[in-house]
Amino acid sequence: MKTQAVIFPEANRFEMTELHLEAPGPADIVVRTLVTAISPGTERWVLRGKHIRTRFPCVPGYHRIGIVEQCGAEAVNFQPGDVVYGSANRWSDPVISMWGAHVALSVSHWRDYHFVSAARPGRLELETAAFTMLAAVATRGIRACDVQAGQRILIVGAGFLGLCAAQLAALKGAEPVLLERDDERLALAGSLALHAARSDDPQLDEKLKAVAPAGFDTLYDTVGHAATTDRLVPHIRHAGTLLLQAQYFDKERCAIDLDQIKVRELTMKTTCGTDDNDWFETIADIRNRRLRIAPLITHRFAADEALKGYELLHNGKPFNLGIVFHWDQDAAG
Repeated sequence: MKTQAVIFPEANRFEMTELHLEAPGPADIVVRTLVTAISPGTERWVLRGKHIRTRFPCVPGYHRIGIVEQCGAEAVNFQPGDVVYGSANRWSDPVISMWGAHVALSVSHWRDYHFVSAARPGRLELETAAFTMLAAVATRGIRACDVQAGQRILIVGAGFLGLCAAQLAALKGAEPVLLERDDERLALAGSLALHAARSDDPQLDEKLKAVAPAGFDTLYDTVGHAATTDRLVPHIRHAGTLLLQAQYFDKERCAIDLDQIKVRELTMKTTCGTDDNDWFETIADIRNRRLRIAPLITHRFAADEALKGYELLHNGKPFNLGIVFHWDQDAAG
């Protein structure tokens, strides 16, 4: 079997190519892709060649929903027609899988996939559910910080992750404040009824003190800009929490001032990736629209135009956030 795939042949390059899939075994399922989505932070770092363990050429991405076409005799949890979530795959070509989502077809062990539905969901449901893994990072972060009703949470960055984290914090009764300098991201946060402030506002310190006179309970970092983190630590209450959830690959510029963190006796936490509990909780929140993903989707492309999506990711302009690819004509309709 063969499949079309997006690959990064080297840093800052992307193209479509054909891969040769391994023959399915008795515990395998064959999955035809319906929708994939770009994870803007992770895939940009992979494209730049800076993400840890990145090797080229590679197939990027980890957001993928497809439909089961074949099941081996031992693939007991699935049947043809099931809609599933996952990006695991096996091919014979000398191409690395950096999670490998952006392919038309896959062969993998059935345990590598999550069941989504016995019937094909609608177009919007497919698109929003495709982002479950990225949104689950926010679920994991909010849980790690033990966010409670009435707490004040300062979130650095109104990107996809920050906007999900702010929504989840608000659902718990907390009061999130997003910091962002991009006008279009600020406007998007406002459209979701989220409190957002300009990170480059010369009066930012005074405004943050007005919101949280006793200090914020948590500083939630999704950006990884050390100077910004250092500036905001004094706004965290004594014995508060600092969550580091950004990508910290730029070692020359990501060092933070540990002394002021120590003096305030902050609890520092990190998360990396997600687990099954995060995934199940998040897809439930997306399905019942407690977590709003649709407003975060800015661009949609048919799979044969996927490289246009990567042009957006690569250049950063025009404004883009959630980018989805439809690999199936029925899903695109």
